[in-house]
Amino acid sequence: MRKPVMRGLAVADAFRLMVVLAGLAGVVEAQAVELAQVVSRRLDRMIALPGELEPYQSVVLHARVAGFVEEVTVDRGSAVRKGEVLVRLSAPEIMAQVAEAESKVRGARSRRAEAAARLAAHQSVYDQLKSASATEGAVSEKELIQAQKAVEAARAAVESLESAVLAAESSLRAARQMEQYLNVTAPFDGVITERRVHPGALAGPGAGSAGAMLKLEQLSKLRLVVAVPETEYA
Repeated sequence: MRKPVMRGLAVADAFRLMVVLAGLAGVVEAQAVELAQVVSRRLDRMIALPGELEPYQSVVLHARVAGFVEEVTVDRGSAVRKGEVLVRLSAPEIMAQVAEAESKVRGARSRRAEAAARLAAHQSVYDQLKSASATEGAVSEKELIQAQKAVEAARAAVESLESAVLAAESSLRAARQMEQYLNVTAPFDGVITERRVHPGALAGPGAGSAGAMLKLEQLSKLRLVVAVPETEYA
């Protein structure tokens, strides 16, 4: 008699479960559900920031060597090309250094030429003695050795003077390089925006604005400088 009772209870529980599920289904069907299609988009946003346009290149020109301003070939607003002479300086001491270096080069070359002539003379004597020594008793061995030593000494003198000539020419190139610094040229194409020097003024390689002569800016190409807040760095 126990089994029919248990079967009866199971059927009742199943019936109640079906009723509950049917009620839930009705609730779900009664609610409206919104659907949205998922798409891939770039996550960004636009912000407005103040900016400033600046010259692409800007340089303040100074004199490489000290001297008096002899001529200024440009003024504010002048358009210049790379390598164009903008300021000419005068420095008598530099000109004197160039003249001295040129004199030393001429002297060294003259001494080298004299030494080369002596070498040629000693070489000629040695060759004659050596040729004569082929005849037995015509030239003593001592004379031949002395002539050979004279040739070697003359050759050493020529080599030494050759080094002196090279040193003098190097000094002359350095002096002429300093002379070239008397002409201040444009490092790039641009426009002169400031002029701070006039003929007769003493110019030199001063730091900062003390020795500034001209300001050159490249305006055909500009830089945009924008200050970005730290909160917007990402």
